[in-house]
Amino acid sequence: MTLRQLELFLALVKTPHLSQVAKDFGLTQSAVSMAIKTLEETLGKLLFDRIHKRLVVNENGRYFFRMVDPLVFGLRESESMFRDQSLVGDIKVGASSSIANYILPQIIYEFAELYEGVRIEKITGNTIEIGKLIEDGDVDIGFVEADYNSTEIEREVLGLDELYVVTGDPDLVRNEDYCMDELLSKRWIFREEGSGTREVFLYHMEKYKKRFKPFLEVGHTEAVKSVLRNKGALSCLSRISVMNELLSGQLFRLRIKDFKFSRSFYTIWHKDKYFSSVLQEFMYYTKERYKAVYENQLHAH
Repeated sequence: MTLRQLELFLALVKTPHLSQVAKDFGLTQSAVSMAIKTLEETLGKLLFDRIHKRLVVNENGRYFFRMVDPLVFGLRESESMFRDQSLVGDIKVGASSSIANYILPQIIYEFAELYEGVRIEKITGNTIEIGKLIEDGDVDIGFVEADYNSTEIEREVLGLDELYVVTGDPDLVRNEDYCMDELLSKRWIFREEGSGTREVFLYHMEKYKKRFKPFLEVGHTEAVKSVLRNKGALSCLSRISVMNELLSGQLFRLRIKDFKFSRSFYTIWHKDKYFSSVLQEFMYYTKERYKAVYENQLHAH
């Protein structure tokens, strides 16, 4: 069953004159008749009665017309939209939690305002989960909080972020900087395996790994923050994810001598991914807007 067969069928129902339909489509009458016959053979039912050498739509044809007409109309509308608008499409984006929760919502909102023909679906996971979605072709583009090493994946830096060591325990707060040795025995709360935040922090803590271990692992930044009020509990989180709690006095930043936990956020995509014009524009727009949206998030809190 082809689109041309369906178009000829619909035209014959609306204009029941074989010669006129053939003329409108630039075909011979025999070519139109053959297309309708082939369609009927595919369906296993006659759509027209042959009366006095005329094609007269029957009960099967009327039912088929009712089913098919809106579908073909939708196909034509879609074709027209792609032809008339340079940027249309449905984009599937995967993002690590800090980016998904604090950066992308504003960027997606702005992009949707600019391009009404674009719909963006966002999937949230940790860096490993997003990387695997990219490898399997389940999302078009990913934004992650640590580098994802894979021969299947291309990457570029999206922007910079800084991690803060924070606690909800006021007894740990003091004016002078800590030495990291003083905090090794505290109750460190970690994100789960695969988290980009966790990976970056542990990279900086490599020299202390024999004397240092997590007290608790949880699966989301909000879950980490919810237990930081416990005595001796602390964690290392993106500053954009804790700024509101820092300003409200729910959490406190602990400054650590000679430690600055900075990192890059990355845009990743499959090496064989086809970049449509809409995907190229979204990638470019995200990179251009990242710094301003990041800073606005900090100041908004």
